[in-house]
Amino acid sequence: MENEKIAVVIPAYEPPMKFIDYLKELISGGADNVIVVNDGSSTKYQEVFDKAKEISGVTVLEYGENHGKGYALKHAFSYIKENYNENTVIVTADCDGQHSVKDVLRLYKSSSENRNCLILGARDFSAPNVPKRSRFGNVNTRRMFSLLYGLKVTDTQTGLRAFSYDMIDKMLAISGNRFEYEMNMLIVLFKQNVEFKEIPIDTIYEEKPDDVERRSHFKTISDSVKVWGVLLKNVNFYLIGVILSTAVEFGIYSLCIYLAYAGLVEETKLLLSAVTSRILSSIVNYFINCKFVFNGKGKSTIVRYYTLWIFLLTATTLITTYLNVFNISPVFFKLIVDVVLAIISFRVQTVWVFPHNNKK
Repeated sequence: MENEKIAVVIPAYEPPMKFIDYLKELISGGADNVIVVNDGSSTKYQEVFDKAKEISGVTVLEYGENHGKGYALKHAFSYIKENYNENTVIVTADCDGQHSVKDVLRLYKSSSENRNCLILGARDFSAPNVPKRSRFGNVNTRRMFSLLYGLKVTDTQTGLRAFSYDMIDKMLAISGNRFEYEMNMLIVLFKQNVEFKEIPIDTIYEEKPDDVERRSHFKTISDSVKVWGVLLKNVNFYLIGVILSTAVEFGIYSLCIYLAYAGLVEETKLLLSAVTSRILSSIVNYFINCKFVFNGKGKSTIVRYYTLWIFLLTATTLITTYLNVFNISPVFFKLIVDVVLAIISFRVQTVWVFPHNNKK
């Protein structure tokens, strides 16, 4: 696009003095504008931000209290929305030296060529310099994201991302003020049919010279819980749907047994009660999943849902019947079978019954 510019957004909480060298490299390397957000750093680090203000092309946004990375990013996005135009490409980067200047510019170029995509800088976590904690956290989060949403993302927690000015409103509408914001971004944009494009980047983990700089601002337990809470949010609603529909099925089954079909012979009464309660509870489950879990639309979702429903019902019946041949406790193994099929059902509903993109 003609007269296109890059705006590099860097949330900074108590950055080291060498952060100034990084800012100078960005400007000299071709970054038109760098927006640094002082996320409530203590006065001890004010000298760093004062020196940043002296660099031509660097804008420093400040507020007194630490709110978190997500809040800082959205604060900068609001500033860009008010002060820049549609020719702007936004690249987010971290202040800890993990993102090289050449990679920042590579993501800018890719976003410029793919303005409807979210560009992600993907690190290689098999590299020998990656700390075990980072490798374990990222690999398992990536696997869970792929399992639940059917989308393979190499680096779900990368801070190096790029997108066009047209996507700012989407970014501002995403919830989360701390590290969970970046996971929320992936989930929300995936549901909105935004395409992801990954660019391999250098995997940089530098040794820190002192205890202050070695301290990570990512709180391993509390921040991880928030990230996984966002990741499992849909699962929680899904489980609520399963519990509610199960309660409805039990209630209707009881009503059919003792009222609706009370006058019928025993075998017929049990069969009709089971079929009626299962069908009516499936309607409840479909409504909850469609409305609150997957945000599905269209009549085709009903057809796909009941195709899956029939398959799962058949699978449950056949598997439990087969297990009975070996005199295995039907109650115990039915529980295991139902849990496994519930996981399979969630995945199939995510990628097929209520798909969030038009790709097969």
